[in-house]
Amino acid sequence: MFFRKASSMASARPYFQIFAGLWLACMVLHGQAAELAYITNQGDHTVSVVDMQQRTVLHTLAVGKSPVGVAVDQQQQKVYVSNVEGHSLSVIDMQHQQVIRTIDLPIAPVGLAVSKTGDRLYVADWYHDTLLVVAADNGQVLANIPVGQAPGGLQLSLDGSTLYVANRDSDDISVIDTHSNKARHRVKVGKHPFGLSLSPDGQQLFVVNVYSNTVSVMDTRTQQVLATLNTGDHPYCATPDHHGQRLFVSNTGDDSVSVIDLATRQTMRKIRVPGTPEGIAFDAEHQQVVVASWMDNVIAIIDSERLLVKATVAVGAQPRAFGQFIGSKSR
Repeated sequence: MFFRKASSMASARPYFQIFAGLWLACMVLHGQAAELAYITNQGDHTVSVVDMQQRTVLHTLAVGKSPVGVAVDQQQQKVYVSNVEGHSLSVIDMQHQQVIRTIDLPIAPVGLAVSKTGDRLYVADWYHDTLLVVAADNGQVLANIPVGQAPGGLQLSLDGSTLYVANRDSDDISVIDTHSNKARHRVKVGKHPFGLSLSPDGQQLFVVNVYSNTVSVMDTRTQQVLATLNTGDHPYCATPDHHGQRLFVSNTGDDSVSVIDLATRQTMRKIRVPGTPEGIAFDAEHQQVVVASWMDNVIAIIDSERLLVKATVAVGAQPRAFGQFIGSKSR
């Protein structure tokens, strides 16, 4: 903005006021869009809502018994939580940070995912080797799909047409067609696959093999394993950075996070973190990795460039944060 030479400060004041008002509005809107982490605390049946910019717990929400899995529906502004001992799902309104509904289920849910349109939930039935498709609005079970043994982690393809299911006790991945609700085939991986994550371009699926101490890299176009990456002891979950250049893997057995260069497929570094790290996610807004440490009741925040822990935040008892637990509150 510029002013004529003849303008006095009095005549210019409204322009300054308008500019200041617009600047303040932009700052407020930016603050409202801050990233939030929804951390399931299995030990005290709560979810900690953490502001990732301020690194503080904003809310502690009571949910069902023994919450584990998390799925964020960014479009509908809802968070779904699986309560394994409560045999239910808790539904959180992201706008008001309140539990607005409980969906009762006939199973003990663990892994959880939500469709791209937000109308369907996919729930792993750990004890009965099936995948439930549940209507998000009323909790009706729409389909019951046979998968492998002890299904845990779930991951949707970028377009939502395919769902990948980690079958822990049969050491494979079920590939599900979400249009027909039928299993296409199964892909053999390492021992006890659990956590799943997808590369930013959607072309690679990362499968964390707990007992093999590895990650299988699967091509989502050919459904074949391309490579096997070494990790630390008893890995749990993995997340790529936003460029798909590095993979961060939580290792429960040696209290570390492995940083793997995906171009060379070699471990760059192992970062020491608080006890028993489990759920892990990448916060692209602030270029940091968030990992829930079950034993020490904290989340550790890792600087993704310097590769060191820059902060810890105390949360509830026995945090798990299994799944896609970071989302943004809409403006």
